[in-house]
Amino acid sequence: MLEKLAQALEYVNPRYIEESVRQGEKRKKRRVFLGAVAAVLVLAMIGNIGYIPLAIPAKAVALTEGSRAQPRPDRDDYGAYEDFRPVYDAWLAARDARFAASDEALAAALPFFREGSEQFLSGTDNRIWSPVNAYIELAMLAETTGGETRRQLLSLLGTDSLEQLRCRVEAVWETTYRDDGNEICLLANSLWLDEDLDYVRETMNNVAFYHYASVYQGNFGSSRTDKALQTWLGNNTGGMLNRQAGTVTLPEDTVLALASTVYFQAKWGDEFSAAQNTRDVFHAPDGDITATYMNKKLAQMHYYWGDSFGAVSMWLKNGSRMWFILPDKDKTVDDVLLEGQYLDIIADTGGIQETNSKYMKVNLSVPKFDVASGQDLAQGLQAMGVTDVFDMETADFSPGIRGQQVFVSAVNQAVRVQIDEKGVKAAAYIEIPGAGAAAPPEEIIDFILDRPFLFVITSNDLPLFAGVVNTP
Repeated sequence: MLEKLAQALEYVNPRYIEESVRQGEKRKKRRVFLGAVAAVLVLAMIGNIGYIPLAIPAKAVALTEGSRAQPRPDRDDYGAYEDFRPVYDAWLAARDARFAASDEALAAALPFFREGSEQFLSGTDNRIWSPVNAYIELAMLAETTGGETRRQLLSLLGTDSLEQLRCRVEAVWETTYRDDGNEICLLANSLWLDEDLDYVRETMNNVAFYHYASVYQGNFGSSRTDKALQTWLGNNTGGMLNRQAGTVTLPEDTVLALASTVYFQAKWGDEFSAAQNTRDVFHAPDGDITATYMNKKLAQMHYYWGDSFGAVSMWLKNGSRMWFILPDKDKTVDDVLLEGQYLDIIADTGGIQETNSKYMKVNLSVPKFDVASGQDLAQGLQAMGVTDVFDMETADFSPGIRGQQVFVSAVNQAVRVQIDEKGVKAAAYIEIPGAGAAAPPEEIIDFILDRPFLFVITSNDLPLFAGVVNTP
């Protein structure tokens, strides 16, 4: 996957490079590599993944303080109950406030998630993207930009205030970040600066504090800085993507890089049994193929419906969910994406989960799949109104950078998702360089994913991953 990303990083259009270079000065760098976002999702991993000690051979300009959410107070740490209660009530109020702000972020960003899914998932091949990861990354980008460039980014993310966006990023981060016995969801951000770049210290401090990002500075184009970024990516994805991360480099013509990761691990609430697997036909766009199906007979679950689809969700340990959305037989996945109603059900907009659902027995058949996707998101983002950041003449990075005119040249994303009886494994890198329209009549329904379908993996209703499986 990352081979394509590495190739993208190595390309620069010659017309964006200064033709004349002052005597004794380095050539002006024009391109921004914003991203190398690695979003890793791992559900039902067997065994534990050891964390590699983080050792970055690069100068730290600013370091994130990590999670600012206070751990739940332990009753055993307090003597009298009257001493414990005020502390617990304060913790509870802070937690509820974070969840409320996270809900606000979801409601405000829902148009971005909906339109982004339509832009990035339509087609006849397998496609996947990480909405929450993109939200966090674009918010960090907004922090480093100004003027109309920032306004367009804020508008896309559903706000007109950088201060409000900071609060929502914190809420999304703190409510999504989790590391317990049932689930791990680890987020990390970093910003990388070329050693010759004249940066604004206050902005970098804001990036570190409000976006939980560590800021590093190094010699772009050197193996040492490449190794630093590769090490950072590998460490923050649990060592899963060391081989792919090893292909990511920071060419000399790059001045700035943002990297963001999501590492997620959980178990199915109710695992599939391999003994119940069957081999059957899947009706792919290019013709029928044979797939291995994981089956649950007469499973008690909610069945949901929209105007052009049916849906079920499987719970994961600690409350996360994986949704499966199947278009009606006379509809396509693109029809469902265009209508966007599936996201209303996932986000429970207007209480639709109650009105458009029925608790019943479901014969569920889900194909095992291992799908990968790679695409440039720049064109889709421009169609959604983010244009200035891609234009050298209009891109405004003045709040973060002095004396350089830089712009974003591409937004490349590569994602892989694999599901089996135990759960799901998924990995994503994004880099920004430079069944039914009505309630079912029966008490038992067959929900067989034997044709192209949509899936969404959520945590606290926030879409971590969304994808289309056209060929398992």
